[in-house]
Amino acid sequence: MATNLEIEKGADYRDVFVARQPIVDRRGRAIAYELLFRDPSFGNARIQDDFLCTSAVVERTVGSIGIERLLDGKDAFLNCSADFLYSHFVDVLPAKRFVLEVLESCALTPRLADRCIALGQAGFRVALDDVREITPEIRGVLPVVDIVKLDWPFIDINRIGEIVAEIKAAGKMILAEKIEHRSERDVALELGCDLLQGYYFATPQIMSARKSMPPIAAVLKVFDLITHEAPQARIALALNDMPLLVAQLLRLANSSSQPHAQAAKVSSVSQALAMAGSTKLLQWCCLLLYANPDGLPVDEDPLALLAERRAMFMGKAVSGLSGADRSMEDRAFLTGMLSLLPLACGMNERSFFDELAVADEIKMAILDRRGMLGQLLLASEQVERGEPQNARNLISAQSSSGEGLREMPGYY
Repeated sequence: MATNLEIEKGADYRDVFVARQPIVDRRGRAIAYELLFRDPSFGNARIQDDFLCTSAVVERTVGSIGIERLLDGKDAFLNCSADFLYSHFVDVLPAKRFVLEVLESCALTPRLADRCIALGQAGFRVALDDVREITPEIRGVLPVVDIVKLDWPFIDINRIGEIVAEIKAAGKMILAEKIEHRSERDVALELGCDLLQGYYFATPQIMSARKSMPPIAAVLKVFDLITHEAPQARIALALNDMPLLVAQLLRLANSSSQPHAQAAKVSSVSQALAMAGSTKLLQWCCLLLYANPDGLPVDEDPLALLAERRAMFMGKAVSGLSGADRSMEDRAFLTGMLSLLPLACGMNERSFFDELAVADEIKMAILDRRGMLGQLLLASEQVERGEPQNARNLISAQSSSGEGLREMPGYY
């Protein structure tokens, strides 16, 4: 685990960080992580704007690090200001995996209670954070939340029993947070707390990844198309020039709340857009622009540019094969587009594709160079090495009718 000092010395401006702290059940098993903002310049929280920090955590979790890599199959607790709870940024998250924590700075109004009800109906669970006593305001929203996080070190030891009893009587789960000593753990368990969190169990672990921020111009282009109600086919066409945004779209599609979304295997940009929906993509573009207000890379990563060229090459190569159809062109294009993104994002290939519900044919082509798409990917690599004739031979061998390639596609 990286220390704060190591992060400060070795942090790259292209890296992003999120800290995760385990939340354990009564048996001590980690069942969730609280996701915490970390500033890459300092390696610590450095909270200045709750809304911005939460937005940055969401962008890094979904866009750069990846939900599955960060959560390892567990659920997530996310600190939320009132502004974030009311925003549409919440909608990019897979609701069943997230507990939204209402920060102590939030005014516990009837309006907030109504929002908690709506979030619950969408599939989220809601928690009250840093509770030290049961006030009339807390009693007012207690019926619409699922979990109460007790700020354990700051609660009067003589009153903690009655506080726990009142929350339990309301049918809510209790999470004892900031547990630092065994004696605190023992008391929390004895009183009936359901979940525990604190340095006694584990300190926050820093998770990092290479920043995956598409060029601002690309994000604005998609934003403009969606806001002007462009047809999905036109949006998908624009996305063909944006490999990083396509990878993020695939993650959004994989976490979609639509029925059977996670079971579907994506084989084209159009299909990913249809699964995620243009509204969710619009919300994601807004989040990218907000969570990265400065220091954004204006030019694309060279690896992303190369991936774009591969995609175009492979799409043209398939179109030159006899018997090929538009569906095969789409699959070839997507294969080329995704082929270098794990490297561009600083991730292991297999871990990267574990999070993307792409078709097995595409996954096998990239990971093992298997199948026709895998051979086309090898051909594109031969072109990159200055071996166009070997690439021509490899592509021609893929013709099902034996007629071969009608015309060698240009690479640039």
